[in-house]
Amino acid sequence: MELFVIAIPAAIYFGTPLLIKFGEGMNANPTLMPVDPAQWPTSVAQTMSRVEHDLYAMGFSIVARFRMSNAANNTDTILTMLVNYKSGDKAMITAIWGNANGVWTLGTHYTEFSTRFEDGHCFDTMNSKTLGSFQRGPMDIKTQVPQLKEAADLWALHRFVMRKHNPAGRKIVYDMKDAETYLRRIWREGFQEQAKFGRFTEKGSRFQPTWKGAYLMTWALMWPMKWIRESQMNTRAQAIIREWRGQPVSTHEGAFDENSVWIKAEAPATT
Repeated sequence: MELFVIAIPAAIYFGTPLLIKFGEGMNANPTLMPVDPAQWPTSVAQTMSRVEHDLYAMGFSIVARFRMSNAANNTDTILTMLVNYKSGDKAMITAIWGNANGVWTLGTHYTEFSTRFEDGHCFDTMNSKTLGSFQRGPMDIKTQVPQLKEAADLWALHRFVMRKHNPAGRKIVYDMKDAETYLRRIWREGFQEQAKFGRFTEKGSRFQPTWKGAYLMTWALMWPMKWIRESQMNTRAQAIIREWRGQPVSTHEGAFDENSVWIKAEAPATT
């Protein structure tokens, strides 16, 4: 009986990653369909609209709204891409659903800011509650703060984190005239970076988890590691929010030097 009790969790811990390893993987070239706000699911429409309005008031422009329905098996995603060319920051509002036994359930809905610098630093600040499974590069600064619900607060924290790390050079912003080309490129490059870390391998039109990737990514989202990581995430989030809120209040950050932003042309897509 005791062996049976031990065997069950062992089978789960060592067997579940096999489902990821030999699953369908991630689509390297997912279908992107422009989506109108009238087509948004009612569960997220009000929040998506409110956040878009808030970001517009902060100087961001909407460059595209997409639905991505075949990035992975049994998932569906809608997203709004925005850019602030003056500040050099990008933003994205994302909602992701999962399908289990024919029932679609909203898994995560979050706002995210990202900024890249010439020196290689890449800053990403989001309010998603969902843990990630990707390995970060040495100059990737990710700040995950589920406690901050308002876009204005999240962007203020994003700028605070960048000042704290003091990156060098100009901010790099790609011209979003062809948002689909841009999104396809960063999607593929994200998985290619994980391939360099040994977590994925590129096989034709899909990125397939390696043995290392399947076990590390799956275990990271299983108990007790998931509980430990969530606790660490919340502790870090509370600490950076306290540090940010503890800074002297300033009603004016100073005029932004537009020369510090490099608006870079997006290279044409290759086939």
